Amino acid sequence: MNKKVLSFIIMLNLILSIGSNVLAAPSIKESDDLKETREQKKQIQQRVEKMDSEIDSVINEIDKNKQLMNKVNEDVKDTENKLNQVKNNVKEKEELFGKRVRAMYISGGDSYLDILLGSENLSDFMSRVDTVSKIMKFDVNVVTKLKEEKEAISKQKENLDQEKNKLSALKKNNEVALLRLNKNVEEEKRVLSKVNEKENELVANEAAKAEEARKAEESSKKAKELASSDSNSSKGQTLSRGESNSTSYSKVMVMEATAYAGDGITASGNGTNRNPNGYSTIAVDPRVIPLGSRVYVEGYGYAIAHDTGGAIKGNRIDLFMNSEAECNSWGIRSVKVYILG
Repeated sequence: MNKKVLSFIIMLNLILSIGSNVLAAPSIKESDDLKETREQKKQIQQRVEKMDSEIDSVINEIDKNKQLMNKVNEDVKDTENKLNQVKNNVKEKEELFGKRVRAMYISGGDSYLDILLGSENLSDFMSRVDTVSKIMKFDVNVVTKLKEEKEAISKQKENLDQEKNKLSALKKNNEVALLRLNKNVEEEKRVLSKVNEKENELVANEAAKAEEARKAEESSKKAKELASSDSNSSKGQTLSRGESNSTSYSKVMVMEATAYAGDGITASGNGTNRNPNGYSTIAVDPRVIPLGSRVYVEGYGYAIAHDTGGAIKGNRIDLFMNSEAECNSWGIRSVKVYILG
């Protein structure tokens, strides 16, 4: 081997060695950055999971509250009916009692006064006085009991109204909490998206540096082969990379749809509604479809996301129907849901 070739090989190895150290040093720092980024990503994901769990709890509370409000409303209606009935009974008894009392001062007819004046003797008179007294006392007791019953039912209605007000306040607090959690989740997801971008960038940079190091090692190997074979031939390597694009649909979703029936109050405080020619009621997971959203459900029609349910999670919706028969007919279907507006 001549001196020129030997000198060339020694210089080439020296350059490659220095170059390899220059490329390898930054990768240590990049690895630390990647480790820190992934730890940050893990913490964000844990916070999102925790908030998702809190949202599930709030949705369950809204569902329970909705059921309680429906029951309280039914109890209020029943109590109002009872109260009206007792009021009518009190009024009738008071009018009857008044007529009997007034009849004592009016001549003719079967009145208390006629009964007393028709006595044959003192013994008969005393007997009739006792009878009339008992009748009047009975009338007074009947009216008194009816008034007491009226007061008790009025108190019951007052308590139900207070309970209804408490439930309404709880409903509002739950809705505020749900809105806050949804906003927090969206913010965390935006941060997570940026962290993912940074992670992908760091991974790509490290992959590029690793590829450069591999090429340097390969060049060094080729230089050694060149030295051993005393050849100046060189080989090239072509690196091919592929790219792919993904398309996301923000306005159309494929979801699992079930159905439910039974008039009542929704999680938004509105009554349930089925209107094939207008907007009907559906229950959604507000993390997927926000409450109040207007949608079109394939095979069902236009609807408003007014309701929630403990079992309605993720890509699942519940469609309100007018009867159990319609619910059974619908069953469980996979449908396209179009978010409007």
